[in-house]
Amino acid sequence: MDLKGSVMREALRPGDVPRIYGDVPPFMAVDYAPEIETVDADVAIIGMPYDGIATFRGGATRRGPQEIRKFSLLFGRHNFDWDIDIVEFLKIVDVGDVDVLPGNNVESYRRFEARLGQLLAKDIIPFSLGGDHGITYPAVKAVASWHRAPIGLLVFDTHLDLSEALDGDRLTRASPILRICELEQLDPRRVAIIGARGPRNLPEWTPLYRKMGISVFPMEQIEQEGIEAVTEKAKAVATAGGAKLYISVDIDSIDPAFAPGTNSLEPGGLTSREIIRGVRVAGRDGFVGFDVVEVSPDFDTSSGTTSVLAARLVAEALCCLAAERAGRKDAWRTANQTNAAGAGK
Repeated sequence: MDLKGSVMREALRPGDVPRIYGDVPPFMAVDYAPEIETVDADVAIIGMPYDGIATFRGGATRRGPQEIRKFSLLFGRHNFDWDIDIVEFLKIVDVGDVDVLPGNNVESYRRFEARLGQLLAKDIIPFSLGGDHGITYPAVKAVASWHRAPIGLLVFDTHLDLSEALDGDRLTRASPILRICELEQLDPRRVAIIGARGPRNLPEWTPLYRKMGISVFPMEQIEQEGIEAVTEKAKAVATAGGAKLYISVDIDSIDPAFAPGTNSLEPGGLTSREIIRGVRVAGRDGFVGFDVVEVSPDFDTSSGTTSVLAARLVAEALCCLAAERAGRKDAWRTANQTNAAGAGK
C-alpha cells in the first residue's frame, strides 16, 4: 500500500513530537491535519470534548480527548501482539477537536455531525474521542446519514442509556441509545450492549429494552461464557442482514479497578484484558465508526490509568482495520506462537 507522504513518528520520545496546542500532541504522533478539505487518509482521530449534564460527579469528560492523546504516545506503530505495523496498511491523521459550544448540546452536536460528515464524504473512518456518551448519537447519525444503509451498533457499557430526557434535555449521556434507536437506518434489533450491570440502571429501562428488541449481554453472561463468545454473539446481532457496524466503548464498562477516571463508576465490570479482547473480536471484520467515551481525567489516577487504557483501545481498533486490510484478521491469536513454541524446545 503506497503511503508516500504519510508520517507517523515513533512516540517513544514524546518530547520530539509536535503539539496540536499547549502540551497536547496528535494521537500516537500521527500527522495533525485540521483542514479536512485537504486530508487524504483512511482513518481520522477526532476529539469531541463535550461534557453535558453530569449524572453523578462533575464529569470533566471535556478533557478526555487531550489526556487520551497525551498517553497515546506510549504506543508506537508496531504492535507486538499482532506483529503488524499499522502504517503499512492505514494512513492515519488527527484532525483535532470539534469547536464545541459549552452548555448547548444541539449546536455542539450539529458541529460534530457536520465535521464527521466531511470525513465520511472522503471515505475516512472516524475514530471519536469523547466527551460524554451523548456524543455517540451524533456520531452514529452522521455515519448512518452518509452510508444510507442499515447500521448496527455494538456498545460496551455498564448502563442502557434509555432515558427519554434528563432535566428536560433529550440530548445527554443518559439518552444516546434511545436517540440512536430513533434513527431511520437503525433498527433497535441491531443494537447490542455488552457489560450491563448494577443498581444504577433505571428500573424502567429493563422492560423498555426488551420491548424495543435491544440485545443486552450482562456481566453474568460474560462470566459464564467469556468475553469472546459474548462479543461474537453481540456482533452477529449488530451486523444482521449485512448491516454496517459502529462500535462504541463507554469506559465505565470496565471495572473501576482498571478505569477509575469516569463519571459513573460501577464495580464488577470488565478487566482491561477483557475489553482489549472484546474490541479485537468486535472489530475483526471492519467497521464504519468507533468511539471511546466517558473518560474523566480529573478523577483518574496520577498515572493516567484510564486515559492509557482508552488510548490502548483506540490503538487496538486501528490494528483491527490494519490486519483486515493485510489479510491477517486474527493475527493477535497467532503472531507470536511460533516464537513461543521454539523457545520451549
